[in-house]
Amino acid sequence: MLKCLKINNLAIIENAEVSFENGFTVLTGATGAGKSLLIDSLSLLLGSRASSELIRQGEEKATIVGEFELDSSYIKAILTKLEIPFTEDSLVIERTIRPGKSTVKANGVALSLASLQTLTNALADIHNQFDFAKMVDPTTYLPLLDEYGQSKIEAYLTSYRQAYETYLDEQAELDKLLQQKKEIEARRDFYSYQYDELKGAALYEGEEEELERELSLLKNYDKVYSLNQQANELAHDDFLDKLYELQKIVGNLASYQSQYGELSKGLEDKYYELDDLVASLKKELGNLDYDPTRLDTLLQRESDLASLKRKYKKEYNDLILYRDELKGYLDSEKYSDEALNIRKKAVDEAKSRAYSKAKDLSSIRQSIAKSIEKEMGNALKDLLLEVKFKVAFTETELSVNGLDEVSFLIETNLGEGLKNLDKVVSGGEASRVMLAFKSLLIKAKRVGTVIFDEIDTGISGKEAEAVARKIKEISLSTQVIAITHLPQVAALSDHHILISKEVNKGRTYAHIKTLDLNGKIEEVAHLISGEKITKTQLEYAKEMVLGKEG
Repeated sequence: MLKCLKINNLAIIENAEVSFENGFTVLTGATGAGKSLLIDSLSLLLGSRASSELIRQGEEKATIVGEFELDSSYIKAILTKLEIPFTEDSLVIERTIRPGKSTVKANGVALSLASLQTLTNALADIHNQFDFAKMVDPTTYLPLLDEYGQSKIEAYLTSYRQAYETYLDEQAELDKLLQQKKEIEARRDFYSYQYDELKGAALYEGEEEELERELSLLKNYDKVYSLNQQANELAHDDFLDKLYELQKIVGNLASYQSQYGELSKGLEDKYYELDDLVASLKKELGNLDYDPTRLDTLLQRESDLASLKRKYKKEYNDLILYRDELKGYLDSEKYSDEALNIRKKAVDEAKSRAYSKAKDLSSIRQSIAKSIEKEMGNALKDLLLEVKFKVAFTETELSVNGLDEVSFLIETNLGEGLKNLDKVVSGGEASRVMLAFKSLLIKAKRVGTVIFDEIDTGISGKEAEAVARKIKEISLSTQVIAITHLPQVAALSDHHILISKEVNKGRTYAHIKTLDLNGKIEEVAHLISGEKITKTQLEYAKEMVLGKEG
């Protein structure tokens, strides 16, 4: 639950600190006094987009700090996953808004908006009169139903989606093969021509390197020949004979002086090693040959390969890969009718498994829908709406959410029949239907704090009393903060906060004040009168509040 809210330089709120208690808190005040700014502040803490226009004129930044009591193991698990430290019972979220930039911290750790929203989805919910547009949008009905029955549906939905993804993968593979086969059949002659050309080119790995080495030799034959001759002359010199004579002399010295023994042995080893090397060198030097026709052949091969690379826009090794790929296309059995039939069978089996899982999911949804119908019936009756409500299912093609398309049907006038929700609900009736929905979803989500922003618009009289009782009922299990203009709602609250504004030296300032019992009675009377309070209205307000207190 929300324990404290601090606001600094947000529009007409210069500095404000508001404490909140468990139970039911109402916010009242004149239009434009700043009630919506308080809700905006909470919305920013919960992850809504920030605008620099909210910064108070003349200030560099606006800050909102909210302290929440941690009473949920689920929220603590999210904090642990996000690597946010926390004490046993406290979470502080700070939002700072600067021109062109907004930052978020949770217990001092910087967060992205996406991470903040993940955290706060289980922390608090804000509902306002504009949520009705979502409620009459048929695309939201299935998510609402799944949200309501999350604990029962989650395992079924996970199992179905795994089967559905497998089906999609199988279908995608089949589609890929069919498309490839179609392309190959359409281009078979062209592919055959390309393969024959590349096969005829007799490409093999390493040819380019071999060609480059041999061409380098032949193109530089004069230099190579000159070096060969120099090396040949030196190789046939008598330097080995001199080394042999030197070894013999050192060997004779060793017979008189032992220190020459190792030197003599080393010279002998080197002599025989060099003798072998020079013999090999003489052999290689004698192999030098020059064939002008060979140079022409190699130059033509180089030109042919360059032409192939330009034509196919591929490097040499890529040409080899493409040739082998073409062979695979032309010879592969994976495009045969037999292979495709096996793949089609795998698709059919995967689809059948997904369909079976979807039917299981639909079955559990329909049982949950029965619970929603019953609870909605009771909630609508509590709100003085004698209507019929039904969740209707239509089977569609398999999708990520299963087979179900859901409609919310309602009969507001006996004998008129069930009709789509958006066709028959409007005005104060819409507010009550939405509140009934919210009461169900709030109970299902078990969030710590619920904020109602003028959800009671367009309601008066006994219907207003019913709405007040329903909000009060919700507050018995969840902290409720509500903006209201209805004295019936304000009278039933546990805590009352008044928001007002004043102009001082050309600047507008909002003031936030928690009312005591007498202040609350006076404000309820003000809500009754609209302007000047009479003694009768004050007595009536006292009766409303004290009747509640009693």
